[in-house]
Amino acid sequence: MTWSTRFPRPTACLLDRTVLLLATIFVAIDWLNGLLRYLSPHSVPLSAVLKAVLLALIIWRGWQLCRRELQLPLLLMLLMLPGPLYIKWLTGHPYLVADLQLIAKAGAMLLAFAYFSVQAQQRGADFLRWVDFLMLAAFALLLVNAALGLTGYGGTAYQPMDEVSQKFLGVKGFFISTNELSALLLVLSGWLFCRSWQLCRWTYPLLGVASIFIAALLLTKTGLFGVLLLFIGIPVLLMRREQWQAAKIYLLFTLAILLILIVLILLNWRQLLQAIGLYNKLMFAYEQRGFFGILLSSRDFYLQRNFTLVAEQYPHWLQLFGVGQGGVKLWLKKYFIELDFFDLLLFYGLAGAMLVALSFIRLFKALFSRLTQSPLVKPLLLLNVILFTVAMLAGHVLTSGMLWLPWALVNAAIFVDWPQRQSEQAVPLEHA
Repeated sequence: MTWSTRFPRPTACLLDRTVLLLATIFVAIDWLNGLLRYLSPHSVPLSAVLKAVLLALIIWRGWQLCRRELQLPLLLMLLMLPGPLYIKWLTGHPYLVADLQLIAKAGAMLLAFAYFSVQAQQRGADFLRWVDFLMLAAFALLLVNAALGLTGYGGTAYQPMDEVSQKFLGVKGFFISTNELSALLLVLSGWLFCRSWQLCRWTYPLLGVASIFIAALLLTKTGLFGVLLLFIGIPVLLMRREQWQAAKIYLLFTLAILLILIVLILLNWRQLLQAIGLYNKLMFAYEQRGFFGILLSSRDFYLQRNFTLVAEQYPHWLQLFGVGQGGVKLWLKKYFIELDFFDLLLFYGLAGAMLVALSFIRLFKALFSRLTQSPLVKPLLLLNVILFTVAMLAGHVLTSGMLWLPWALVNAAIFVDWPQRQSEQAVPLEHA
């Protein structure tokens, strides 16, 4: 009896079903992991274990289905290792596991996008129904989490600052990272805005109010302005020319209301920022570093400081390979700049920067290639432009452990083949 007969390899169908099951509970496990961590700081890292298994299965099955699309991301991920490994050998620091996790996070979206693109082509409308269900369930969980946070359960979005008096510190509930949760909210909101406008428009304003409610509790500029931009922009992108003509009066009325709201906000901006708890924090940032202090939340300071430190402490040839998180953490308490491109460039050298570029190049290339074939493309173009801007100015996009799977799923959905007669409509959700 051979080894293969004793332990038969899982069938392709079983692997796919396992991936879909783990992907379905992806966000829920993140929330449960945060809950357990809140109850006991020494709890088992369920989320990290599940994501490691899920990513391994995606690579295994993806190598069978779309090997060519996986090769370059995997190669870049391997090239991100030499710098951190050398620093580990040189100093013996304990941060190598953190580097391995960050490298996996940075490459996971591309790997998942390649695998789920094939699934979208093969499963068609069933894939869309599944993504709809997953995104709606995850959004409902975020809403429940926000409600629990308002009642006092879970953590605050931000820690109190000695220099700033803040009555309200925001709500993140049982999720661990506020910034990653904010980026996740953008993906979920963008998808649900698009699908509700296509399928059930009376739910559109309800989803908008719920999304703005969650974003306001998070107290992040990313979440609040991103959700507002998606809420306003997606209907504009999805309406056909004849719909514009038919709805001209309503659009003019809506535009007038928006202009009035903008004027009221500009006239009462101070009171509004005080009401949502952002005024003192933003004014402190403005006094410290001016307009860029508000826009970048002092990330420009950390960018200059961290790169200066690495240039002074490490040789030029090593900087080409990166010094890993440990190479910076040995010297600085705050070692993340929180700008994805520069963090990955500093930690992993040219390979890290190339992975950032490859991620967005592949996404935008795929979206433009399906521009006339899928009604999902235009809203997803807007979503990805926002996420690209966030990655460059606020981080926690490519370096997020919460975002890579939902982000890959919504983009992979463009590869579902749409009947010509449904080119402006969506597949019904009757079985979701």
